[in-house]
Amino acid sequence: MLPREDLADLLQLDHDRFRTRVPAVLDVDEYDTERLDRLGDSRPPDHEAVVDGDSGSLAAHEGAYVDRIRVLDDASVGITLAGPAYADNPVVYANRTLRELTGYSLDDLRGENLRVLQGPDTDPEPVSELREALSTWNRVTTTVTNYRADGSTFRNRVTLVPVTDRAGTVVNWLGFQAAVEE
Repeated sequence: MLPREDLADLLQLDHDRFRTRVPAVLDVDEYDTERLDRLGDSRPPDHEAVVDGDSGSLAAHEGAYVDRIRVLDDASVGITLAGPAYADNPVVYANRTLRELTGYSLDDLRGENLRVLQGPDTDPEPVSELREALSTWNRVTTTVTNYRADGSTFRNRVTLVPVTDRAGTVVNWLGFQAAVEE
């Protein structure tokens, strides 16, 4: 699997470049070849357009990211796309790997902030690091104790990457999550 930063950069490519790079840099069991072949035309995102899909109404750029993340549903790390901070960073999409890691369904996660994974044993220091990165629009990687839907805990290595529009404004966040040894 690619390092998280390289995976974030890969997801931010246009559809055509994404289609070309995925088979070149990932193992075949980490992506869905059929979904990759069906990706839409490469068009610059229009942040005002809204498309309807099984994820509800999404801005066009969100739909493009969801399409790419679905290609990576079986990646070795969980991948999420969350909305902007002004809306409390609601989950737009979470890949299958993250859903299996946490035990939450997409319906459970969609529209929620991933604070839903926090609980009594969650250390405030890494949460503060995440909060600081969100407020300063910076990438961050930290390890936090999270909770699965069944209440069991796991150590989660989290990376947050801002997604910006052409003007440089953060419009979404990509998240990468993987369980690590205690």
